[in-house]
Amino acid sequence: MFKFKDLSEGDDFNINEYRLSPREFFEKRRTSKRPYVFDLRSSEAHEAENIPGSHSLPIEHFETSIYQMPFAGDILLYGGEDGEVLTAAEILYDNGFESFNFTDSFEGLYSNVDASYLTITDSARKQINNELQSAEELKGVQVLVEPTSPLKANYRIELVKSPLESSIQFEVDGVKVFSEHKNASFLEGTIIEINEEGELEARNPQLSISKLSGSLEDQIQLTLDEQVNPMLAAHGGNVILEGIKDNAAYVRFGGGCQGCSMIDTTVKQGVEVMLKEAIPELVGVFDITDHSEGESPFFKA
Repeated sequence: MFKFKDLSEGDDFNINEYRLSPREFFEKRRTSKRPYVFDLRSSEAHEAENIPGSHSLPIEHFETSIYQMPFAGDILLYGGEDGEVLTAAEILYDNGFESFNFTDSFEGLYSNVDASYLTITDSARKQINNELQSAEELKGVQVLVEPTSPLKANYRIELVKSPLESSIQFEVDGVKVFSEHKNASFLEGTIIEINEEGELEARNPQLSISKLSGSLEDQIQLTLDEQVNPMLAAHGGNVILEGIKDNAAYVRFGGGCQGCSMIDTTVKQGVEVMLKEAIPELVGVFDITDHSEGESPFFKA
């Protein structure tokens, strides 16, 4: 059985320099240019519930997988209640990794959501309070999050009589806020404000999906950057736009997607669906990748 190391004394590794609170953990994940999140619990626990975009790496396999860890980017670790993260963090430290952090447990990430996760502007708070006072049956604000990829989502809010089932609840400047437990990882950094149309709006500076505008090429590129590539990156892949003809996009895959045996499914049931949902005028997506190339091509030349 895997033995956890005792890091309580006699070691140069300072645990507290790398430990993050749940809110700090989500903030780091949101603001990092290259976040790599690893779940050190069992594969069964990861499959049952996890942080979107995190990679399952049970602690008993961690040390033997150290060579696969990215040196460029921010490594973020979470585990269960048995101290897995402490052992994994020291392994990274001993092997020369510098840009990594951890939080104590997965359970803590979802049980410590509070008012610090969300901001309500003064004008938005006044409008919310006015609407709540004019309709006594309304109890608070439900923040609705619709994830489109591990690090992107659509946000909206509703004034509600009662929260959705399994919602967490907290108060921000006297306003009751509700959000579904499963979407807590998208909540940190969210702002409720009044938009240009004078309506209440929720957005997250790094995680919200941008409103599409400009040429067809601009819209496709933005959707690839914000929605498609974050999804592919979780599997070590990426896609770039090579050109547009007759309102169809021609793309080229790289990384783990180049030569993948499931590429046809990825194109037609993944990339094309996401692009056409975001950009109705797009008629199709065509793959022009040479899949006989790459590190482990399934398709041989």
